[in-house]
Amino acid sequence: MYLYCYRKRPNFGDALNDYLWPRFIDAPLEPTPSHDEVFVGIGTILNERLPTARRLHIFGSGLGYGEVAPSARDNWHVHFVRGPHTAQALGLDPQQAITDPAILLHRTEDVSPRKDIHCAFMPHHGIHSPRLERLVQDADVHYINPEAPCTEVIDQLMRSRRLICSAMHGAIAAEALRVPWLPVITHHEILLSKWHDWAASMNQALSFYRLPTIWAKAKPTLSGRLVAGTKTVLFRKRLASLAKGRGFQLGSDRVLLDRLTRIEERIDRFNQNILS
Repeated sequence: MYLYCYRKRPNFGDALNDYLWPRFIDAPLEPTPSHDEVFVGIGTILNERLPTARRLHIFGSGLGYGEVAPSARDNWHVHFVRGPHTAQALGLDPQQAITDPAILLHRTEDVSPRKDIHCAFMPHHGIHSPRLERLVQDADVHYINPEAPCTEVIDQLMRSRRLICSAMHGAIAAEALRVPWLPVITHHEILLSKWHDWAASMNQALSFYRLPTIWAKAKPTLSGRLVAGTKTVLFRKRLASLAKGRGFQLGSDRVLLDRLTRIEERIDRFNQNILS
């Protein structure tokens, strides 16, 4: 079965597909198109770019980028989707909105009692750069590279006492690993609708904090350098203040365990059907 996900650029959320699903799905999952059945998992990937196949199994994916024509859903088998906003937009039964399956990390990881990172920062992968990493470290906050291998990211998250993030799957993983987290907007390309879709699935509300946008390179002009200098000072001060603040959140164990149980029921049903 073809495991479909975004693969054009390394990114923690997308890479979780290859990390998590083989631990739960009994069918062999292939990273390249090779089968007339497709497994569609973690990501904002319900759009016109989905592959054509005899059957697409939708396991926790979300809407956000692009569109889906009603006729394109004729060969979908929706096991569940990421949140109520996705379900409503697709005209699905609200019961099919469970949550993002990245919370399955709660089942696969032994949460480390070693908390040697006071506060970590994980940016959206679109803004990751060595320049940003240096600024974060200058603010005395640990930097988590969203393009690093899953095992490295998960290890750093488990070692963190708290997380500041503009990477949504950083927040979801932190929720699964029971690490308090704080969502921030770091640039205009962040899609807030997908955050709210997931948060609603976990009975949570979101209040975003803003940080100055730090791109990989400042504009080479005099005005560009002046603006960049001002933004770097503001970024360091703001991040350091947030790391010491009280805006961090963590949902209830009850909701997390309920969503996990519902996802596992869908997985068990799927595995029984493919083996029968």
